[in-house]
Amino acid sequence: MIGVLAAVVAVVAVALGVVGLVLAALDREPGKPLLQGILLLQLLLLVQAGIAVTKLLQGQRPEELGAFAGYLIVSALLLPGGAVWSLEEKSRYGTLILASVCLVVAVLQQRLVGIWSTVD
Repeated sequence: MIGVLAAVVAVVAVALGVVGLVLAALDREPGKPLLQGILLLQLLLLVQAGIAVTKLLQGQRPEELGAFAGYLIVSALLLPGGAVWSLEEKSRYGTLILASVCLVVAVLQQRLVGIWSTVD
């Protein structure tokens, strides 16, 4: 796990979450720029998952391996699910769903970093 990458993911996720909250407050659907940001965030999450799996295969294991794997999988799958749900919901609530998912991804990053810190 790379702390800098996790920090970048968290910052991007919070920024997208805030944009989504503003759009929801303005009663707007997610636009193309927000969806492009979501795509960037998903790519960052997939890179992070690849790095984490590589380090796990090299023998670096956190104390709570099951929790780490669960958070890693959820963080990689939550965003596409939220994006699909958001696009199906043609109201401000669709945008709110997307904003919420982004903020949850930011929280998951902090949890992943905390668990990974137990690796020697």
